[in-house]
Amino acid sequence: RTRCRNWIRRMSAVSDKFVRAIRTDEIAPGGMKAVDLEGKEIVVCNCGGTYYAFERRCGHMNAPLELGTLDGTYLTCPMHCAQFDVTTGEALSGPVPPNLGHDTLPPVVGAYMQNVGILMSHVRTESVRTYRTKLEGGWVEVAPLG
Repeated sequence: RTRCRNWIRRMSAVSDKFVRAIRTDEIAPGGMKAVDLEGKEIVVCNCGGTYYAFERRCGHMNAPLELGTLDGTYLTCPMHCAQFDVTTGEALSGPVPPNLGHDTLPPVVGAYMQNVGILMSHVRTESVRTYRTKLEGGWVEVAPLG
């Protein structure tokens, strides 16, 4: 019983360890920045003054997510347009949007895009891991990283 309580106490101490990631003034509202913390690549984003942190690599093809676009709390991957909710890390859509607009594509490009769509439909998009954040003295701090 004592051993169990000690284990719980140690785990609580580990899970409450926050690490300074980036100064709040380094990320404009709607912006994202990649940082390396304790050997882990993460992205910190500023959604209107609320900061979120998540793993840097896309759950589809490993693209660097900070190069994508952020619309509110929805992040679109720069490589194949997979979308994620930065608040939860949930994959909202897979790669390559089904509707590329109303313009007629040249036949060769249309056939290529159709084949890419078929191939990508068999590639799974995983959610990305998120990390808790807090603001402390002008810094965004992130935990846990383990």
